[in-house]
Amino acid sequence: MKWLCLHGRGTSAQIFEMQTARIREALGRDHEFIFVNGTVPTDPDVGAEAIADEFFGYVAHSVEEDKELCDSMIELVESQGPFDAIMGFSEGGTVAAMMLVEDARHGSFGGLKCAVFFCAAPPFDPDLARAGAIKYADPDTDGVLLTIPTAHIWSHAAGVDEIKVHQSLSKLCDEKVREIFLHDLGHDVPGAKSENGLAGSLRAIEHVIENAMDNMR
Repeated sequence: MKWLCLHGRGTSAQIFEMQTARIREALGRDHEFIFVNGTVPTDPDVGAEAIADEFFGYVAHSVEEDKELCDSMIELVESQGPFDAIMGFSEGGTVAAMMLVEDARHGSFGGLKCAVFFCAAPPFDPDLARAGAIKYADPDTDGVLLTIPTAHIWSHAAGVDEIKVHQSLSKLCDEKVREIFLHDLGHDVPGAKSENGLAGSLRAIEHVIENAMDNMR
């Protein structure tokens, strides 16, 4: 499977590549991972300066700029894709979810087969954003928006408000093909710091991949 990988705000493609190294190694050579930088320069996230020199995000927090975000991601996929799956951390996961909503409605990304979200929040509605209105999806009013297999990985040590945000994204996804795993690492991607966190994340991701492959047969 070919994966598009979107990093967290204040980091970079290079950093997300490092964060996911153990996971990607365990998944094996049947997978190709493409990491891309966001287009919005940002201040570095905590600890990012020790690893990289440039830091990015995807969301500009400007209605005029963000209404073009989905179309810019379509251009990226057209130039570097097609992709079978998508993986995102924090803001990158939120953008990945927005892309999946767009794909479910309009097929703009070629029919992505599965997704992995690390510590991600619900997306804003891409159709409304194009009209200049930023509205974040809400499972209480929007219901289930995504029916492809998804993995949702976050920390049970996060604050109450942050956990509710992660839960909201998971509720936008079909529970029949949804995997949820909670680790104890805080706002991070499980890897070398926790064998238990890594093992649990891999189980969730592998189940999602298996479900996606079954749907492709």
